[in-house]
Amino acid sequence: MTAATVLNAAIAVAAMTTACAANTPQPVANDERNCRAVRFAPPFAAVDPCSADAVLTEVVRAVFSYRPSEHADQRVAFRAARTLMDPGFASRAEPAALVWAPVSPTQWQQWRTAATTITASVHMSSDDRPTDTATTASRVLGVDLQPGDQPPIRWAVYANATRTAAAAWALSGIQVLS
Repeated sequence: MTAATVLNAAIAVAAMTTACAANTPQPVANDERNCRAVRFAPPFAAVDPCSADAVLTEVVRAVFSYRPSEHADQRVAFRAARTLMDPGFASRAEPAALVWAPVSPTQWQQWRTAATTITASVHMSSDDRPTDTATTASRVLGVDLQPGDQPPIRWAVYANATRTAAAAWALSGIQVLS
């Protein structure tokens, strides 16, 4: 064999190795393909229980979507979203739902009197966050609260989700960011 033949063979082997490595799926810490979680019951049946993003987006939207004419206070919306929460977190955090949104008791009463429905929209932020694991995920979400025809109220939340084995993701922590 000549030196040129050996060099060409080495280049071919290197090229095939690189191509194979590029096409080999990399392990994903949060592998949704292996999730066997049971779907949520209505009204959350459309939420993918194997997607931390989907669960966190929907639970934050539900927690901050208010109907003051029907809800005595913000805790009612919180309770309605409990299906998407870790039970321990849901029990501990319910009282805090009164102060998470930048809504004063006076504003709540005005909305209640006017029968204003408050629609929350939620979007993922591109802020840095810890790397997901198979059982934990954290996200920064932007929340836009739209009270009828009034200007929107905006803020961000830092939300944590956990799950065990192949179970559904569940909200396990929330912190309002200023």
